[in-house]
Amino acid sequence: MDNKLFDLSGKIALVTGGAGLLGSEHAIALASHGAKVYLADINIEKCRYKAEQIKAYTIYSLKLDVTSKENWQKIVSEIVKQDGKIDILINNAGYTNSTKTSAFDKTFENFSLNDWNSIMNVNLTGTFLGCQTVGNQMISQGKGSIINIASLYGVVSPNHKMYPGTGIVQPVAYTVSKHGVVALTKYVATWLAEKGVRVNSLTPGGIFDGHDGLFLERFKNLNPIGRMSDKNELRGGIVYLASDASSHVVGHNLVIDGGWTAW
Repeated sequence: MDNKLFDLSGKIALVTGGAGLLGSEHAIALASHGAKVYLADINIEKCRYKAEQIKAYTIYSLKLDVTSKENWQKIVSEIVKQDGKIDILINNAGYTNSTKTSAFDKTFENFSLNDWNSIMNVNLTGTFLGCQTVGNQMISQGKGSIINIASLYGVVSPNHKMYPGTGIVQPVAYTVSKHGVVALTKYVATWLAEKGVRVNSLTPGGIFDGHDGLFLERFKNLNPIGRMSDKNELRGGIVYLASDASSHVVGHNLVIDGGWTAW
């Protein structure tokens, strides 16, 4: 077996959503295989804190509003000035149950247009802008890997019967935005493939984040593996899609969900 198949030594990586649950996990996955990692978020203080908690590796922090094309261009210029290239982009930023908009918990009938637009702007438009700006840089290099973080609910609808009485919801805009991420991935992948840039998406299942009670029990019963995912169980998929181990993988949505979408 080629021991360098998953080697990311000398690679420069940018991970958005660095203040959230998964951004630092993606950073650990990449850094542990040799990459230099920039962790970015609009909340630079929390992003910096997350980076500093990764004691085994030096992770660099940047402030980035993913909904601003000018901000994306500025960040790309800064990284390229410092390191000469960007090899890996992980579009991870997004509104979730832990980073809610003001009306995130509203039902479909009462969901506001402002919240719809806010979620779409971050989850989908932010991913589009990342693919476009960093993709252009990768085209000039002749090589690169973009990984868009989709969702279980970018593949199927939420099971609406799972949520009543749990205090947890999955709003319509989240589901639609994540389906959009999967579609965007396929479009950009087929556009950039001949230019040496590979674009794929990764779909996590439900990630355990202190869940308990009714929601946790229902989720366990509905998932074939019988549990939620630990946040570190995405690391292998991230390294695979970022590295030459997936050199012929283009436009794929890698689902890591414990079997949820299998039935």
